[in-house]
Amino acid sequence: MSVRKGLTMSRVEPYLYLAPALLLLLVFKYWPMLFSVILSVFKWNLVSQNKTFVGLANYAGLLNRELFVVSLKNTAVYTLALVPLYLALPLLLAVILYGVASERIQSAYKAIIFSPTVLSFAITCMVWLWIFNPIHGILNRVLMAFGLQGVSWLSDSKVALWSIVLVSGWKAFGYNLVLFFAGLASIPKEYTEAAQIDGASPWQLFWKIKWPLLSPTTFFALVTTIIYAAERAFIPINILTKGGPYNTTTNLSYAIYVFGFNFFDAAATLTFIIFVIVTAIQIRYLERLVHYET
Repeated sequence: MSVRKGLTMSRVEPYLYLAPALLLLLVFKYWPMLFSVILSVFKWNLVSQNKTFVGLANYAGLLNRELFVVSLKNTAVYTLALVPLYLALPLLLAVILYGVASERIQSAYKAIIFSPTVLSFAITCMVWLWIFNPIHGILNRVLMAFGLQGVSWLSDSKVALWSIVLVSGWKAFGYNLVLFFAGLASIPKEYTEAAQIDGASPWQLFWKIKWPLLSPTTFFALVTTIIYAAERAFIPINILTKGGPYNTTTNLSYAIYVFGFNFFDAAATLTFIIFVIVTAIQIRYLERLVHYET
Protein backbone atom coordinates (compact mmCIF):
# COMPACT_ATOMS: atom_id res chain seq x y z
CA MET A 1 0.00 0.00 0.00
CA SER A 2 2.80 2.42 0.90
CA VAL A 3 4.61 1.65 -2.35
CA ARG A 4 1.46 2.35 -4.38
CA LYS A 5 0.84 5.54 -2.43
CA GLY A 6 4.44 6.63 -3.04
CA LEU A 7 4.08 6.05 -6.79
CA THR A 8 0.85 8.04 -6.86
CA MET A 9 2.41 10.98 -5.02
CA SER A 10 5.45 10.94 -7.34
CA ARG A 11 3.12 11.30 -10.31
CA VAL A 12 0.97 14.01 -8.77
CA GLU A 13 3.74 16.04 -7.13
CA PRO A 14 5.08 17.71 -10.34
CA TYR A 15 1.56 18.96 -11.17
CA LEU A 16 1.21 20.39 -7.67
CA TYR A 17 4.35 22.48 -8.24
CA LEU A 18 2.99 23.66 -11.60
CA ALA A 19 -0.52 24.33 -10.31
CA PRO A 20 0.03 27.93 -9.03
CA ALA A 21 1.58 29.09 -12.31
CA LEU A 22 -1.01 27.27 -14.40
CA LEU A 23 -3.82 28.72 -12.30
CA LEU A 24 -2.51 32.26 -12.79
CA LEU A 25 -2.23 31.70 -16.54
CA LEU A 26 -5.74 30.30 -16.67
CA VAL A 27 -7.31 33.13 -14.66
CA PHE A 28 -5.41 36.13 -16.01
CA LYS A 29 -4.62 35.10 -19.59
CA TYR A 30 -6.60 32.26 -21.11
CA TRP A 31 -9.97 32.96 -19.49
CA PRO A 32 -9.91 36.68 -20.54
CA MET A 33 -9.03 35.58 -24.08
CA LEU A 34 -11.92 33.12 -24.17
CA PHE A 35 -14.30 35.65 -22.58
CA SER A 36 -13.28 38.24 -25.18
CA VAL A 37 -14.19 35.81 -27.97
CA ILE A 38 -17.58 35.22 -26.33
CA LEU A 39 -18.24 38.94 -25.93
CA SER A 40 -17.37 39.56 -29.59
CA VAL A 41 -20.78 38.17 -30.63
CA PHE A 42 -22.70 40.27 -28.10
CA LYS A 43 -23.57 43.93 -27.83
CA TRP A 44 -22.79 45.03 -24.28
CA ASN A 45 -21.62 48.23 -22.63
CA LEU A 46 -19.85 46.33 -19.80
CA VAL A 47 -22.17 47.98 -17.26
CA SER A 48 -25.67 46.74 -17.96
CA GLN A 49 -26.63 43.22 -16.93
CA ASN A 50 -28.31 42.68 -20.29
CA LYS A 51 -26.22 41.47 -23.22
CA THR A 52 -27.75 41.37 -26.68
CA PHE A 53 -26.62 38.59 -28.99
CA VAL A 54 -25.74 40.09 -32.39
CA GLY A 55 -23.82 37.25 -34.00
CA LEU A 56 -21.26 38.46 -36.53
CA ALA A 57 -22.63 42.01 -36.65
CA ASN A 58 -19.65 43.33 -34.66
CA TYR A 59 -17.26 41.79 -37.18
CA ALA A 60 -19.22 43.18 -40.12
CA GLY A 61 -19.17 46.63 -38.57
CA LEU A 62 -15.47 46.32 -37.91
CA LEU A 63 -14.65 45.39 -41.52
CA ASN A 64 -16.63 48.39 -42.71
CA ARG A 65 -14.45 50.70 -40.64
CA GLU A 66 -11.82 52.46 -42.71
CA LEU A 67 -9.48 52.57 -39.72
CA PHE A 68 -9.41 48.78 -39.48
CA VAL A 69 -8.63 48.36 -43.18
CA VAL A 70 -5.86 50.98 -42.97
CA SER A 71 -4.41 49.38 -39.83
CA LEU A 72 -4.41 45.98 -41.52
CA LYS A 73 -2.45 47.40 -44.46
CA ASN A 74 -0.03 49.23 -42.16
CA THR A 75 0.55 46.05 -40.15
CA ALA A 76 1.46 44.17 -43.34
CA VAL A 77 3.89 46.91 -44.44
CA TYR A 78 5.35 47.18 -40.94
CA THR A 79 5.88 43.42 -40.72
CA LEU A 80 7.52 43.12 -44.13
CA ALA A 81 9.76 46.10 -43.38
CA LEU A 82 10.99 44.46 -40.18
CA VAL A 83 12.20 41.32 -41.97
CA PRO A 84 15.50 42.84 -43.23
CA LEU A 85 16.17 44.41 -39.83
CA TYR A 86 15.33 41.22 -37.95
CA LEU A 87 16.76 38.59 -40.28
CA ALA A 88 19.12 39.75 -43.03
CA LEU A 89 21.11 42.37 -41.13
CA PRO A 90 21.52 40.37 -37.88
CA LEU A 91 22.60 37.34 -39.92
CA LEU A 92 25.16 39.39 -41.84
CA LEU A 93 26.62 40.92 -38.70
CA ALA A 94 26.62 37.55 -36.91
CA VAL A 95 28.67 36.03 -39.73
CA ILE A 96 31.12 38.95 -39.64
CA LEU A 97 31.34 38.86 -35.85
CA TYR A 98 31.82 35.09 -35.81
CA GLY A 99 34.88 35.54 -38.02
CA VAL A 100 36.57 37.77 -35.44
CA ALA A 101 39.36 35.82 -33.78
CA SER A 102 39.31 37.56 -30.41
CA GLU A 103 36.61 36.28 -28.05
CA ARG A 104 36.85 39.48 -25.99
CA ILE A 105 36.01 41.60 -29.01
CA GLN A 106 33.17 39.26 -29.88
CA SER A 107 31.74 39.48 -26.37
CA ALA A 108 32.08 43.27 -26.29
CA TYR A 109 30.24 43.75 -29.57
CA LYS A 110 27.52 41.28 -28.62
CA ALA A 111 26.97 43.09 -25.33
CA ILE A 112 26.79 46.49 -27.04
CA ILE A 113 24.41 45.36 -29.79
CA PHE A 114 22.24 43.32 -27.43
CA SER A 115 21.91 46.07 -24.81
CA PRO A 116 18.86 47.81 -26.40
CA THR A 117 16.94 44.53 -26.13
CA VAL A 118 16.97 44.64 -22.33
CA LEU A 119 15.92 48.28 -22.11
CA SER A 120 12.34 49.28 -21.41
CA PHE A 121 10.53 49.98 -24.67
CA ALA A 122 8.97 53.11 -23.16
CA ILE A 123 12.37 54.50 -22.16
CA THR A 124 13.72 53.62 -25.59
CA CYS A 125 10.91 55.56 -27.25
CA MET A 126 11.57 58.62 -25.07
CA VAL A 127 15.20 58.60 -26.23
CA TRP A 128 14.11 58.33 -29.85
CA LEU A 129 11.71 61.23 -29.35
CA TRP A 130 14.77 63.37 -28.72
CA ILE A 131 16.65 61.82 -31.67
CA PHE A 132 13.68 62.49 -34.00
CA ASN A 133 13.18 66.07 -32.80
CA PRO A 134 12.92 68.16 -36.01
CA ILE A 135 14.87 71.10 -34.53
CA HIS A 136 17.31 69.74 -31.95
CA GLY A 137 17.35 66.05 -32.89
CA ILE A 138 20.66 64.43 -33.74
CA LEU A 139 19.39 62.93 -37.01
CA ASN A 140 18.44 66.29 -38.49
CA ARG A 141 21.65 67.84 -37.19
CA VAL A 142 23.63 65.20 -39.09
CA LEU A 143 21.60 65.83 -42.24
CA MET A 144 22.10 69.59 -41.96
CA ALA A 145 25.84 69.08 -41.44
CA PHE A 146 25.93 67.54 -44.92
CA GLY A 147 23.85 70.35 -46.39
CA LEU A 148 20.60 68.36 -46.48
CA GLN A 149 17.19 69.50 -45.31
CA GLY A 150 15.84 68.19 -42.02
CA VAL A 151 12.98 65.70 -41.94
CA SER A 152 9.83 65.70 -39.82
CA TRP A 153 10.35 62.09 -38.80
CA LEU A 154 7.14 61.63 -36.80
CA SER A 155 4.77 64.12 -38.45
CA ASP A 156 5.44 63.43 -42.13
CA SER A 157 3.02 60.79 -43.42
CA LYS A 158 5.65 59.46 -45.84
CA VAL A 159 8.28 58.92 -43.15
CA ALA A 160 6.44 58.26 -39.87
CA LEU A 161 5.82 54.54 -40.39
CA TRP A 162 9.46 53.95 -41.33
CA SER A 163 10.52 55.81 -38.20
CA ILE A 164 8.46 53.33 -36.13
CA VAL A 165 10.10 50.48 -38.05
CA LEU A 166 13.54 51.92 -37.26
CA VAL A 167 12.80 52.18 -33.54
CA SER A 168 11.33 48.67 -33.33
CA GLY A 169 14.16 47.19 -35.36
CA TRP A 170 16.81 48.87 -33.23
CA LYS A 171 15.12 47.69 -30.04
CA ALA A 172 15.12 43.95 -30.85
CA PHE A 173 17.89 43.78 -33.44
CA GLY A 174 20.45 42.37 -31.02
CA TYR A 175 18.24 39.46 -29.96
CA ASN A 176 18.30 37.83 -33.39
CA LEU A 177 21.99 38.60 -33.79
CA VAL A 178 22.73 36.57 -30.67
CA LEU A 179 20.48 33.79 -31.97
CA PHE A 180 22.30 33.62 -35.29
CA PHE A 181 25.67 33.80 -33.57
CA ALA A 182 24.68 30.85 -31.37
CA GLY A 183 23.49 28.99 -34.46
CA LEU A 184 26.83 29.55 -36.18
CA ALA A 185 28.70 28.39 -33.08
CA SER A 186 26.66 25.17 -33.01
CA ILE A 187 27.71 24.13 -36.53
CA PRO A 188 30.31 21.33 -36.26
CA LYS A 189 33.71 22.60 -37.32
CA GLU A 190 34.35 19.32 -39.13
CA TYR A 191 31.91 20.40 -41.86
CA THR A 192 33.54 23.75 -42.51
CA GLU A 193 37.08 22.40 -42.23
CA ALA A 194 36.34 19.61 -44.74
CA ALA A 195 34.85 22.14 -47.16
CA GLN A 196 37.88 24.42 -46.83
CA ILE A 197 40.21 21.48 -47.57
CA ASP A 198 38.15 20.80 -50.70
CA GLY A 199 38.74 24.39 -51.79
CA ALA A 200 35.35 25.95 -50.99
CA SER A 201 35.25 29.74 -51.11
CA PRO A 202 33.84 31.75 -48.17
CA TRP A 203 30.61 32.30 -50.11
CA GLN A 204 30.28 28.57 -50.92
CA LEU A 205 31.08 27.77 -47.30
CA PHE A 206 28.22 29.97 -46.15
CA TRP A 207 25.65 29.14 -48.84
CA LYS A 208 26.18 25.38 -48.99
CA ILE A 209 26.92 24.56 -45.35
CA LYS A 210 26.23 27.32 -42.84
CA TRP A 211 23.00 28.66 -44.32
CA PRO A 212 21.21 25.24 -44.51
CA LEU A 213 22.27 24.46 -40.94
CA LEU A 214 21.00 27.89 -39.82
CA SER A 215 17.54 27.25 -41.28
CA PRO A 216 15.99 26.22 -37.89
CA THR A 217 17.25 29.48 -36.34
CA THR A 218 16.03 31.48 -39.33
CA PHE A 219 12.61 29.84 -39.20
CA PHE A 220 12.26 30.60 -35.49
CA ALA A 221 13.37 34.21 -36.01
CA LEU A 222 10.87 34.67 -38.85
CA VAL A 223 7.91 33.33 -36.86
CA THR A 224 8.76 35.43 -33.81
CA THR A 225 9.24 38.52 -35.99
CA ILE A 226 5.68 38.20 -37.31
CA ILE A 227 4.33 37.80 -33.77
CA TYR A 228 6.48 40.68 -32.51
CA ALA A 229 5.14 42.96 -35.22
CA ALA A 230 1.62 42.38 -33.96
CA GLU A 231 2.29 42.49 -30.24
CA ARG A 232 5.02 45.00 -29.48
CA ALA A 233 4.33 47.77 -32.01
CA PHE A 234 1.71 49.35 -29.77
CA ILE A 235 4.25 50.99 -27.43
CA PRO A 236 6.27 52.97 -30.02
CA ILE A 237 3.11 53.94 -31.91
CA ASN A 238 1.38 55.14 -28.75
CA ILE A 239 4.36 57.14 -27.50
CA LEU A 240 5.82 58.48 -30.75
CA THR A 241 2.91 59.12 -33.13
CA LYS A 242 -0.43 58.24 -31.49
CA GLY A 243 -1.27 56.46 -34.74
CA GLY A 244 -0.78 59.57 -36.85
CA PRO A 245 -0.33 61.43 -38.97
CA TYR A 246 -3.67 60.60 -40.57
CA ASN A 247 -3.54 57.01 -39.23
CA THR A 248 -0.47 56.22 -41.34
CA THR A 249 1.20 54.46 -38.40
CA THR A 250 -1.88 52.82 -36.88
CA ASN A 251 -1.54 49.05 -36.85
CA LEU A 252 -3.92 46.35 -35.62
CA SER A 253 -2.80 46.45 -31.99
CA TYR A 254 -3.22 50.22 -31.82
CA ALA A 255 -6.55 50.05 -33.67
CA ILE A 256 -7.88 47.74 -30.95
CA TYR A 257 -6.97 50.40 -28.40
CA VAL A 258 -8.59 53.15 -30.49
CA PHE A 259 -11.84 51.26 -30.96
CA GLY A 260 -12.19 50.90 -27.21
CA PHE A 261 -15.53 49.48 -26.10
CA ASN A 262 -17.18 49.71 -29.52
CA PHE A 263 -15.34 46.94 -31.37
CA PHE A 264 -12.67 45.91 -28.87
CA ASP A 265 -13.52 42.21 -28.59
CA ALA A 266 -14.23 41.74 -32.30
CA ALA A 267 -11.01 43.54 -33.29
CA ALA A 268 -8.93 41.59 -30.78
CA THR A 269 -10.43 38.26 -31.83
CA LEU A 270 -10.08 38.97 -35.55
CA THR A 271 -6.47 40.10 -35.09
CA PHE A 272 -5.74 36.91 -33.15
CA ILE A 273 -7.29 34.79 -35.91
CA ILE A 274 -5.32 36.59 -38.64
CA PHE A 275 -1.98 35.99 -36.97
CA VAL A 276 -2.83 32.40 -36.09
CA ILE A 277 -3.52 31.81 -39.79
CA VAL A 278 -0.31 33.57 -40.83
CA THR A 279 1.71 31.54 -38.32
CA ALA A 280 0.04 28.29 -39.44
CA ILE A 281 0.89 29.08 -43.07
CA GLN A 282 4.50 29.69 -42.13
CA ILE A 283 4.70 26.40 -40.26
CA ARG A 284 2.91 24.53 -43.03
CA TYR A 285 4.93 25.77 -46.00
CA LEU A 286 8.23 27.05 -44.61
CA GLU A 287 9.08 24.35 -42.09
CA ARG A 288 9.61 21.89 -44.93
CA LEU A 289 12.58 24.03 -45.99
CA VAL A 290 14.18 23.70 -42.56
CA HIS A 291 17.16 21.38 -42.44
CA TYR A 292 17.72 19.65 -39.13
CA GLU A 293 21.09 18.08 -38.58
CA THR A 294 20.95 14.32 -38.03
